[in-house]
Amino acid sequence: MNDLSLQPGIQVPAPLRTSCSRCVARDLCLPSGVNGQDLALLAGMIGYRRRLQRDDILFRKEQPFAMIYAVRYGHLKSSRPDHHGLPHVTAFYMAGELMGLDAIHTGRHGCTTTALEDSEVCEIPYARFQQAMHDSPALMHRFHCAMSHEIAREQAVLLYADMNGTERLASLLLDLSARYAERGFSGRRFNLRMSRADIGDYLGLTIESVSRLLGRFRDEGWIALDKRDIELLDHEGLEALLTMSDDKPLIAQ
Repeated sequence: MNDLSLQPGIQVPAPLRTSCSRCVARDLCLPSGVNGQDLALLAGMIGYRRRLQRDDILFRKEQPFAMIYAVRYGHLKSSRPDHHGLPHVTAFYMAGELMGLDAIHTGRHGCTTTALEDSEVCEIPYARFQQAMHDSPALMHRFHCAMSHEIAREQAVLLYADMNGTERLASLLLDLSARYAERGFSGRRFNLRMSRADIGDYLGLTIESVSRLLGRFRDEGWIALDKRDIELLDHEGLEALLTMSDDKPLIAQ
């Protein structure tokens, strides 16, 4: 893996006057109804757009906190050591989502975040972002929504402990479907950007179990599968796997 922090010249200044207004992730990254004044605040606080190739590291665990990051395009994953000291995938990110929020409390990143494919992120110095939030209630609300989403995601992961492997995989597929649909893409057919190993690591399953469950989902007619291309043929059938018990959520987000 490549650590971009050790590669001089990798940061490319963003065209700040137009990047936010023309960004494909604007509707997800920015609060609805953002006005020209808020865009000017954003232009003043976004320092650089950073481009990453597959397997490039955006930031490492224990790295001092200075930035939060907004995904402009591409997909990334976060991981941290489990109780055996082995990397454990804790989250997957896509366009419009903020990363690095967990480091605000401790001042150091609690995980390592890596690109799953060629991606680009906007670097937002946190000190500038704090000032911008003070001047813009809309940005403050956006930040609070992002924090709330992260808390909900962490809680959803904890619920995996009460799910079997079938339920965990169905939950992940439905979550990805909802997130792609939110971004204007097909929630029915999409490409799994993460490997089987990453999926298993995230769900607490072996690679063999993930492959076996995907095969079962295909045989049951719930999905169609061609390598990493997946189509949800029976959305209701997948949801039914999560509604067998009243105390289990419909979709873990």
